[in-house]
Amino acid sequence: MARFIHIPMLVACMFAPFRPVFAQHISKDSLYIYVQSDTLRVDATIASLFSKRAIDAIESGMTTSIVVQFRLRTGRGDQVGQRGLTTRLEHDIWEGEYRLIRQAAQADTLITPRFEDIRRGCSRLQGLDLAGLPLPNVPLTLQMRIDVNPISPEQQERTRRWLKILEKGSYLEFFYSLDSPPSSEWVDVIKFRPSALPHLLEK
Repeated sequence: MARFIHIPMLVACMFAPFRPVFAQHISKDSLYIYVQSDTLRVDATIASLFSKRAIDAIESGMTTSIVVQFRLRTGRGDQVGQRGLTTRLEHDIWEGEYRLIRQAAQADTLITPRFEDIRRGCSRLQGLDLAGLPLPNVPLTLQMRIDVNPISPEQQERTRRWLKILEKGSYLEFFYSLDSPPSSEWVDVIKFRPSALPHLLEK
């Protein structure tokens, strides 16, 4: 089936100053913190990961970077652990398929024609390492932030070279900016005491 691209819309998506996702919605029922193999881990499901603007950009074929970060802090503000997960989302509009590449020690790639599969793949976190043991037996706060950036650094550079219109001093700089958006704020997810966590056997 032939696919047509609306060029003005595509250009608008390229230059729109996308902002990070601030709505870090995690269902309490989906959040599970536990100890396994001397490591603190978390399972969670993120809701409302993609804004409408992000979805529009993805549908236009823009490469998207999704960065999920967790960190642990004590009541005094000391940081005792921080972990992140970076995922790259590509949409081949000619073939009609999405490719989700999770950048980790063991690379994981999902290829599908259905965006709902991609949404689930990005939203469900399983066994994400938070910190090694031992941890201080004081109340800890799990914090989280997510950045969904439909213009990856590589895409920004390719777009600059392709259009060659954002030269220094160009009047277009008053209207468009391809600078990296600021990171979202850290959001408190839950407070807990390490000694109260369940211990799971190695799978």
